[in-house]
Amino acid sequence: MDTNSLHITLVIPVFNEQERIAKTLYSVKDYLSQQSYSSDVMIIDDGSNDLTSEVVRVVDIYSEEVKEQNSGVLVENVKNVGKGYSIAKGLLMAKGDIIAFTDADCSTPIEEIERLISKINEGYDVVIGSRNLKASNVIDRPALRAVLSKGFNVVAGALGLMNVSDSQCGFKAYRREVARDVAQRQKTYGYCFDVEHIHMAKKLGYKVAEVPVSWKHDDGSTLSLLNDSLIMFLDLLKIRWVHRKL
Repeated sequence: MDTNSLHITLVIPVFNEQERIAKTLYSVKDYLSQQSYSSDVMIIDDGSNDLTSEVVRVVDIYSEEVKEQNSGVLVENVKNVGKGYSIAKGLLMAKGDIIAFTDADCSTPIEEIERLISKINEGYDVVIGSRNLKASNVIDRPALRAVLSKGFNVVAGALGLMNVSDSQCGFKAYRREVARDVAQRQKTYGYCFDVEHIHMAKKLGYKVAEVPVSWKHDDGSTLSLLNDSLIMFLDLLKIRWVHRKL
């Protein structure tokens, strides 16, 4: 693809992020508005019960009137359904040639999107930002989370669901056609959707690449290490079963 003719859609799923989303949006919009490719930002609010959506609207107004930047697209789920549901919704609605997503805390700086775009321009269909490669730059990652993440990836690998080192980093990009294909087939809507996408992409013959990224831990995650870990394990079994004939 000619980078100058590319259009990138960045999807950001949010849930009760009134304290962090403004900083993330300003950073994202300032960076993307300076690039040679065109872009848009889509916020999927997964039923927040705080002022997240209102903050997004205020940032859009400021971006338009003061910085002459395009406003984003705000999609509000009626109730909290899950991160995987919000991502699937965004992938199906997005219009970019490349559709990427990142977390609301911007743990991976937006500048790292160039690594994802570059890899897709090399011919890959799905590109995964990884915290576990030799060239990855990881700061302040809690030891317990690192251990649990490694254990999760080992279990997912043992079930034959993936062969990447880090499925859970919330920084990925897809070709538009691939994004829509996996989103339409998706059956899990919690934190395991990443594994499901990778598993489906591999079975469908899409080219998947993993690239090192910078990542810094930010407090405020809504992930429950005990309860969500059990749910994620059960979702791994579900993924293995529902896609066995894919």
